[in-house]
Amino acid sequence: MWRLLCIGLLLPGLVLAQGKGGRNRVRAERGDAASRKAETYPAFRDAEIRLILDFYRPGSGNLPPGIARRGEFTPGIMKQLARGKGLPPGLEKKLEPFPEPLARQFPPPPPGYRRMICGNFALLLQDGTNLVVDLVALGQ
Repeated sequence: MWRLLCIGLLLPGLVLAQGKGGRNRVRAERGDAASRKAETYPAFRDAEIRLILDFYRPGSGNLPPGIARRGEFTPGIMKQLARGKGLPPGLEKKLEPFPEPLARQFPPPPPGYRRMICGNFALLLQDGTNLVVDLVALGQ
């Protein structure tokens, strides 16, 4: 009988204590996330995307050889090639700078970034880390 009485008195207190700790933890996490500055990255502007797509449109004579071969990248690499992810292994060898006639139409990239062509994609990469900041599919 004594055990039941102790369990009956202590159990609600334990349940409430867990709830309060959980709320404090969530508030602390929100506070940490709000206090951190959101890291922003540059991206291709709409006008730049139009220039790239016009330069590489079918019939322009500027299509890279990879466009002719649709299956250049495996599906696994295609999934890895996305904004906010690092450049997949092995693709660094396939990077090419923008062609000179196209590069002249752009302002210089922000410091610490570079514009590159990789297969069927125009990429904006962060120097040093090869983080894919933005990408545009060519010839579609």
